Amino acid sequence: MSNNQAGQSRISTGQSVGVAKEKWLEVMFYLSLFFGVLHFFAILGQVVFMAAHTVFAKEFTFGLRSSMLMGHLYLTFLAAYVGPKEFVRWLKRTDDEVMTLSENKKITRGMYIVIGWAVFTGVVVFLWQLSIVNEVPETLLYTLGEVVALLCGTEASKYLRNRSATQGKQDTAISINYADKVLDYCKTNNSIDRIACQKEFGLSEDQAYRLLKKLVSQKKLVEFGENKGRRYKLA
Repeated sequence: MSNNQAGQSRISTGQSVGVAKEKWLEVMFYLSLFFGVLHFFAILGQVVFMAAHTVFAKEFTFGLRSSMLMGHLYLTFLAAYVGPKEFVRWLKRTDDEVMTLSENKKITRGMYIVIGWAVFTGVVVFLWQLSIVNEVPETLLYTLGEVVALLCGTEASKYLRNRSATQGKQDTAISINYADKVLDYCKTNNSIDRIACQKEFGLSEDQAYRLLKKLVSQKKLVEFGENKGRRYKLA
């Protein structure tokens, strides 16, 4: 096989894997949707029949009842859909990149899921406050908590990725602006430590540390001494 054919084969395989992953995530979404609808109507039926009992003073029964098992099934498939997709997406993206229609659709789905459960819980709590229902189903509170936790997890991953990207850009800028100045300082004064680097160039403790370590990794400086006595000199 020629190099060109091998390259085309690799590209083709990558595309098919991407499509397969998208299809698998769609399967997870529709499974979570199925169990989510069952779970929702089970809780809704429980709430409606509690309200009917209060209003009509009669016992009513509803065949479909919510349970922790049903909630676990729903949240398992929801996590399988949301988790990998969201974490991988944010790890590879920055805020200034434009999302595709497919990605935007997935974010919209997530927003609807969280808002839907939040509104439903709010309505049930309101009915409970009015004594129309005698309790807020535990499964409803559990589901809301887990859905919000999934949302917080994806937002946390986005924040950490952006923070890391911002720090990387700052380190690059500092290296460009101050690397030669640090080397010149070492030529004049034989060596430099982190505190001197901070004071001389107006850097924070972390910025000075990362700059010196980067120069060591580039083999422009060597470090000697231990802990607080550690200094850096020209390689």
